[in-house]
Amino acid sequence: MAEYSSDEERFSAFVNFFKDHKNTLVIGFLLLAFILTSSIGYKSYSSSQNLKAAEIYDAWSVGLANESTSASNNKENFDKLQEKYANTGYAQLARMIRGSSFAREGDLDAALEDFQQLLDTTSGFFGNDMLNSIAKINIARIELSKQNYSSVLAVLESFNSESEHPLVYEVKGDALAGLKKNDLALDQYSLALENSQNESQKSLLKMKINKITN
Repeated sequence: MAEYSSDEERFSAFVNFFKDHKNTLVIGFLLLAFILTSSIGYKSYSSSQNLKAAEIYDAWSVGLANESTSASNNKENFDKLQEKYANTGYAQLARMIRGSSFAREGDLDAALEDFQQLLDTTSGFFGNDMLNSIAKINIARIELSKQNYSSVLAVLESFNSESEHPLVYEVKGDALAGLKKNDLALDQYSLALENSQNESQKSLLKMKINKITN
């Protein structure tokens, strides 16, 4: 480590260091400024997007609850939300609600399309893990009802095996049973039973296990 006998020498060394590394220091400063500016700009843009999306979501939600609101107005608000603000939580929540409604009404194709769209918009680095998981489970349940067992396993494959919900194990078990892979199905049902805290679900799982083993 260099030693300096006076303040002048220290200052001179500092000036020389700056001269020798001027380009690197300037580039580093500009890069840092760009990152900070981009971060502030993104947060401002995101906040603005969320505020606008919230207004449209509220109008759509109120319209659903109000029988006097025309279906065309509800559709217009929903479409505007998805077209302009698809990456906001409001648009994704609306997509989940509509998909669930389609499923309850028995329109499984429309429900599947909504949940697939939800899966796409909630995936990735800036995605929403909770809504993404909900989309996967609902896609799997719809595919299960259509007896597309391989599609069920494919959509659930990405779940972390150490932190799966009992329902995921159960749906996997149903798909494997549908593929006549009874030993693997039994493993999934057993995991679901082990992790379940719901007595009704436990009873149903025991029935499924008995059906395979007997």
